[in-house]
Amino acid sequence: MKKLVCTLVVLGMIQMVFSQGDYHKTSEAKLPVVSNLSYLSKVYLTESPNVVRELQLKAAHFVLSEAAGYKKSESRAFVVVHKATNGEITASYDKNGEIIAAWERFENVSLPKHVRELIAKKHGSWKIVRNKYRGSFNNGNMQTSRYTVKLVNGNRSKSIKINALDI
Repeated sequence: MKKLVCTLVVLGMIQMVFSQGDYHKTSEAKLPVVSNLSYLSKVYLTESPNVVRELQLKAAHFVLSEAAGYKKSESRAFVVVHKATNGEITASYDKNGEIIAAWERFENVSLPKHVRELIAKKHGSWKIVRNKYRGSFNNGNMQTSRYTVKLVNGNRSKSIKINALDI
């Protein structure tokens, strides 16, 4: 009986010790610091293809100070090419890591709903075969956002250009 009482006392003390500690603290999630909010606010659209949005985020989150060959003392722009399987974003960063210009080039991306609807409305019987997306960001604004789409109807084909900034 004496052993049982001693064991219960020891277990009770261990429980009190662990309840006093910081064992139940939850860690706060650390979000990456985005210094290129002006770039993202102009180019990142929820209706853009996933691959385009993912690469835009990658370019915005890029830490210039960790890039090979980067020297903050140089005043020239630092150009980085961010690649995906079917496209790329070439971003030009200033010495502080801010994106000053970017050129987006992608092929055969999932077209945004409003672009597909426009094509269906104007070219209903035509089938989409291939597409290209080109975008450019400069001077704090999206300068171009254009889809070139190849359509076929039987043995006829045509290419159309859609300026996404005008839709």
